Amino acid sequence: MPEIVTNWRNNKQLFSMKSPFLQEYPIFKLFDEQFFYSHLLPSGDITYRNDQSKSVSGQTLTALIENLLEEIKDNKKKFTDFDVLQWKDYNRRKHYGLIVLKFKDYPFVLKLFIETPESLTAPFDKGIEPIFLFCMGGGINRHMTGFTRIPNLEIINERLHNNPNWRDKVTTPRKWYWLSKNTQWIDVRGKHINQSSEKLMTTIPGTYAIVADFIECDRKFSLLNHSDKAQSLELCNYLELLVDPHIENFMIEKDSKKIAIVDTEHFLTIVGLEKVTKEYKNYGSWYVELAMKCLKDSFFCTKKNRIETRKRSSCHWPFARRSHKLYVRA
Repeated sequence: MPEIVTNWRNNKQLFSMKSPFLQEYPIFKLFDEQFFYSHLLPSGDITYRNDQSKSVSGQTLTALIENLLEEIKDNKKKFTDFDVLQWKDYNRRKHYGLIVLKFKDYPFVLKLFIETPESLTAPFDKGIEPIFLFCMGGGINRHMTGFTRIPNLEIINERLHNNPNWRDKVTTPRKWYWLSKNTQWIDVRGKHINQSSEKLMTTIPGTYAIVADFIECDRKFSLLNHSDKAQSLELCNYLELLVDPHIENFMIEKDSKKIAIVDTEHFLTIVGLEKVTKEYKNYGSWYVELAMKCLKDSFFCTKKNRIETRKRSSCHWPFARRSHKLYVRA
């Protein structure tokens, strides 16, 4: 049975989990330390998205985030320098999960990811949605997919730039990783996952964040608007589902009137799709196909199919990195 064992670095207390859903790629291949450190929030001045004459230093933002972490530890629900946009499967009692916040005084959004060695081995304690994503994505969780947001953003921007039809119609926010000076690291080891004698190992930050431009919304896309549905699906088909087609992930930016893609998690990784095999013409067929995949992966996948998927997971998933160059085709 596939197994992972976790612990804080330099701490001997171990936590473990055995599950047939575990795969190598979503657990051991997503965190690239070199890429992560090369895309950290700069300490110098960062200009505002919509007003290049204004800026704030990265050091100022860092100080505010560090203070936020202290307030979270004190079990506060409202914070001095941030407004909460969303508690995303966050466990206030055990202090793990995802919190989405906006800086009160600066035009930036913070996505704060917190996990522990114990929480990484307890995927069924986080709500219905994380459970199904865990089953579909080979053991994936939001903490791990957070590492895909910035490299995937670079791929998206490159594809948009290379297409004259979308180049001037779509916009994305700038994004940076952020790491606390007191961050603890989690060691993750795996056994019997890739069907070889190799023992898998990775180390990930227990707490990290993504700082992104705040995009002022003129209006959000709606399923009641035929044009919105057509544009979002056309864009997602062109991007080969690099982004989640969910209609609420698209909006019209207030000043530029461009389509804004805010959420840049690598969607194929989230739902465990190895590649895109067709174009989607309407949301009905897309939702049905996604639901059927969820049911199959969660309840009707045979042992043989799981073993075959684990064998493939290490080599040909669409977000693998080769020679530090990202590619997205399976």
